[in-house]
Amino acid sequence: MRYLLGILALLGLALGQALTPKSIIVNPAPPSDLQVRVWVDKDPNKTGNPVYQFGENIQISVQVTQSAFVYLFSVRATGEISGILPNAFEQENFLQAGEVRTFPGIGAPYTFTVEGPAGQDRVLAVASRRPLDVSEIVDIQTGRARIQGEGNLARALSIVVTPIPTNDWVTDEAYYIAGQLPPPPPSTGTLSLNSSPSGAQALINGRLVGNTPLTLELLPGTYNLELRRSGYNPLRTAFTIQAGQVTRLNLTLVATPPPTGVLAVDSNPRGAQVLVDGRVVGNTPLNLTLNPGSYTVELRRGGFSPFRTLVTIQAGRTTRLTVNLVSIAPPPPPVQPVQPVQPVQPVRPPSGSFTYTCQGGTLVVNYISSNQVRLFYDGAFQTLPLVRSGAELVYSNNTYTWEIGQVGRLIVRGQVVLSNCRI
Repeated sequence: MRYLLGILALLGLALGQALTPKSIIVNPAPPSDLQVRVWVDKDPNKTGNPVYQFGENIQISVQVTQSAFVYLFSVRATGEISGILPNAFEQENFLQAGEVRTFPGIGAPYTFTVEGPAGQDRVLAVASRRPLDVSEIVDIQTGRARIQGEGNLARALSIVVTPIPTNDWVTDEAYYIAGQLPPPPPSTGTLSLNSSPSGAQALINGRLVGNTPLTLELLPGTYNLELRRSGYNPLRTAFTIQAGQVTRLNLTLVATPPPTGVLAVDSNPRGAQVLVDGRVVGNTPLNLTLNPGSYTVELRRGGFSPFRTLVTIQAGRTTRLTVNLVSIAPPPPPVQPVQPVQPVQPVRPPSGSFTYTCQGGTLVVNYISSNQVRLFYDGAFQTLPLVRSGAELVYSNNTYTWEIGQVGRLIVRGQVVLSNCRI
């Protein structure tokens, strides 16, 4: 007797996908100790869809991890159902734990032969710790099914296993192809990827695939791309691959700006001129963005001693510099008690050059005439006309003022810088 396992061609197979239909029936909570495995002789490791030519014999093997009753069904692509085990020649379907049984076995009075048309077929195995009544599904003597169609088989098997606890039954399936299927249309597309500069790492859907420039064959669909290169900002984009077409991406990376830090400068009093490495950058208070490194910072303000220091800037941090400037003018002398007013004799302008020793420094004054003096201060000569005479002489050009009586003092921009000056 010959069992003909013909297979009809599958139409509309998804491009690039394995020919693996949805399982007919699956135990929602399969037992961990009971498993069944079914395979065909050309694919014992179940790695794909083996091809059988028309007229070629096929053998089906099954194994269980625990002793169980095994039922095998042939399910054609057309939905035609037939019984494989038990059958008219093999009615003993109880397998011991670990036992492997092949159908047809050696010396069996029947064979399984593959016939056309071309397509895909499958073998469904059901293993149960208890015997199942499949008489409503298949005639064991003839192997002919009493129902047709995968949906009807699934419903019938669901009824059969309903009384059985879920931890007492399990299923498996094996797939194979009859004849040579026509060559499929192109199932991939090409990605041609370039970047400026080149040498960027390319990640597709988070997986590193190489460095640019790069050419890849990919399945149709939409992908996420990321390019990474030291010194440049990451670039992220999406692209779509179409079967048989080339998608070209030419991407330009943007250089990463160098990391910077902040220098916050303040002074008391405020308004001091700020110089960084000798360059004027503004007046206090002032915030500066600088590259990491060391800098010479100088603060200048009239009437105060210059301040100079070295600061170090670190990336991502703020360095604060607050300076109390030191006045170069002494504090005003204490107020003397009021003395009785004495007649004041007018001061006669001296003549010649005199060096005065003062609080705050020394000063050279050259009395050019009775109405004019010249003195050296702030690195330059200052000529001051006489603006008032009497108990004291006052020479001034509004910026510099020299007052001389019994003692002298120098006033610059309204502030006393030298006092108690004597020869």
